[in-house]
Amino acid sequence: MDTPVAHVVYEFGDFRLDASRRLLFGSGHSRHLGVAPQALEALVYLVEHAGEFLGKERLLAALWPGAVVEENSLNRVISNLRHVLGESPGDHRYIATVPGRGYRLVADVVRTVQGPVFTLPDKSLAVLPFDNLGARAADELVARGIAEALRHRLAGIRGLLLAAQTPSFAPRRREADVSGIGDRLNARYLVEGSVQRAGGRLRVTAQLVDAAVGLHVWSLRFDFTNEDIFAVEDAIAQSVARAIEESLFARSSPPEP
Repeated sequence: MDTPVAHVVYEFGDFRLDASRRLLFGSGHSRHLGVAPQALEALVYLVEHAGEFLGKERLLAALWPGAVVEENSLNRVISNLRHVLGESPGDHRYIATVPGRGYRLVADVVRTVQGPVFTLPDKSLAVLPFDNLGARAADELVARGIAEALRHRLAGIRGLLLAAQTPSFAPRRREADVSGIGDRLNARYLVEGSVQRAGGRLRVTAQLVDAAVGLHVWSLRFDFTNEDIFAVEDAIAQSVARAIEESLFARSSPPEP
């Protein structure tokens, strides 16, 4: 079930950060901005300690607790964050650098606490049935096999909460009800996809959707000819699971298949 939490919101410059739901809004506070998870965590930490000098070791410990991470990873996260905030080189409207030592959020911040909201677990995910877009009935089995292979692969990712699904509830993706599907499965993210055949070619697409805001995070496409179906299922499951792990645990950008 969803958990009610205090709704904490920070406003600074042209931005509004919903810290409870990990959402950042831009100018006018109506435009949701896509931010890599680790960059968003860094922003929350900086905003919560606005005006305070934060050394690199402290930030590394806060953003990657218990892990050994190189300083370059922090530099990339801050660079990504500056890009999202619209800072150009030498521009320090929001984040100031203390050379060789750390960073400080220098913008004025207004913090408000609103009524409780219900939030989904941040690293929770459900795999929806893949759609067979062609007329070939046999490809329905291919679509099911890809989804099952992906669930099996995702079950091995430590820290990922994978929603259990039964044949009695296997929702199909529709734009109007993506949030409802996420709520029913208690999953922040959804994986959806499709299978389509043309002659001897098989095309499979897979997308990661943020159910909390109804936006695509990324999409991957795979093309096969003269395929061994089990090899196809394993290859897609491996690539998509790797992309999900890298996205939700912020190791890098999703790889190309």
